[in-house]
Amino acid sequence: MTFPSQPKAATMDNFMNMTKEEGHKPELQRLIDLHAVYNDAMNGRLIMAPINLAEPGKRILDSGTADGTWLRGVRSSLPAQHHYFGSDIEAELFPADPDGITYFQHSFQEPWPASLLNTLDLVHVRGSLAGSSPKRPLDVVKNLATLPKPGGWIQLMELNAFNPPSENGPAMKDFSRMTSEVWTGIGVGNFANELKAMLEEAGLQNVQEKRFVTEIGKRAKPELRAASVNGVSAPVKPISAVARGLKTSFSREELDELQGRVRTELEIEGGRAEMICAWGQRRVEV
Repeated sequence: MTFPSQPKAATMDNFMNMTKEEGHKPELQRLIDLHAVYNDAMNGRLIMAPINLAEPGKRILDSGTADGTWLRGVRSSLPAQHHYFGSDIEAELFPADPDGITYFQHSFQEPWPASLLNTLDLVHVRGSLAGSSPKRPLDVVKNLATLPKPGGWIQLMELNAFNPPSENGPAMKDFSRMTSEVWTGIGVGNFANELKAMLEEAGLQNVQEKRFVTEIGKRAKPELRAASVNGVSAPVKPISAVARGLKTSFSREELDELQGRVRTELEIEGGRAEMICAWGQRRVEV
């Protein structure tokens, strides 16, 4: 498989700048809401990689962790004690009380601390690989592959923006089209559908993939309707901010109106989104 090259000027900076300007609280709430939706779609099984989590002492890293929501969700679901690490480019997102989790500021584009290399049982990334720009997602995955110990795993999970569920309404279809045009414009391409291939290219073995359909808004369980609407509609505005700096098929007026259209459609009709999860294992040298 050929992976896209990167344009150097276009990145996700506008997305990051807008979320900073609006304060971290709405962004953290969006991530908490999405976590609840994903957890439900995955039937509470946040780790798909076949790791023996009943055996204590595993070393687990979540890259792009924000406030550690995924790590805390994993920890609360497991009886055994493990070592948890959370990294993010924005240290301001870390909780005031780390509560036994080791947080550190780091961009997954950069080399990892030497103390972590070849030591981890699981490296996890969810919903962050668009931030690979101006590098390629493949470059980031290869960098992640320096972290697992022999026999350790990498698990990736991303939204399939290029092939949305056909039953979605026009607003959600426009959101998917706008997102796919942005991903193309910043050079990361159709990375969600390339997760399995990238793990293989990075030298991992036993690579598997599973797809999950999340129910949103009126289609969701009653207790998840509001959370799913916020989790999916909130990023429309900052992604639209990135689109304004790129050549897309959307007018400025259409970009301004898209978030409201998506929210209304999800509340009245509901929608669906497909998440793609792939995991692979570092080879054990014989």
